[in-house]
Amino acid sequence: ARQSFEQHTWADSYRLFDAADREAPLEPEDLERLATAAYLMGREDDSEAFWERAHRGFLERGDPEGAARSAFRLAVELQLRGAIAPASGWFARAQHILDEAGIECVVRGYLLIPSAIQRIVQGDAAAGNDLFNQAAEIARRYGDRNLACKADQGRGRALIRLGRVREG
Repeated sequence: ARQSFEQHTWADSYRLFDAADREAPLEPEDLERLATAAYLMGREDDSEAFWERAHRGFLERGDPEGAARSAFRLAVELQLRGAIAPASGWFARAQHILDEAGIECVVRGYLLIPSAIQRIVQGDAAAGNDLFNQAAEIARRYGDRNLACKADQGRGRALIRLGRVREG
C-alpha cells in the first residue's frame, strides 16, 4: 500500500490500505495516506472519515503536530466542499492543539494561509501579505517547499491587490 502510494497509483493504494485497515486498524500515518488516496479518487466522505481517525490516533499517541496536521487537512477538504463552518472549527482546533502544546512547527505556517486569504478577500491585502510573509518564513525555517510555494503565490496576489505589481 505504501509503495503504491509513493508511486501515485491511488486506486491500488486505496484498495490495499483499506484491506489492511479491515485486518487491523491502521496507524495514523497510514490513515493520512489512505485519506489522501481516497480524496484523489473522489471519495471525499471516506477521506474526511480517515482524516478524523488519523487526528484521533495522533491525539491518543500524544503527537500534537500530527493531530494538528490531520485537523488542518480535514479543514481544507471541508472548505473546498463549501462546508465553511465545520472547516473553521477544524482550523481552530488545529491552532488550539499547537497553542496548548506550545510547539512551533510547519503546520503553523499552513494555518496562516486560510487567514491570509480571508484578509485579502475582506479587502485588507496588507494584512494578508503580512501573514503570507510569516508563512514564507516558517517554510524557510522548516524547509517546506510546498508551503513556500503557497506563501509566494499568496504574496503575489496580495501585492497585485496592493497595486505593487505593474503590468510588464
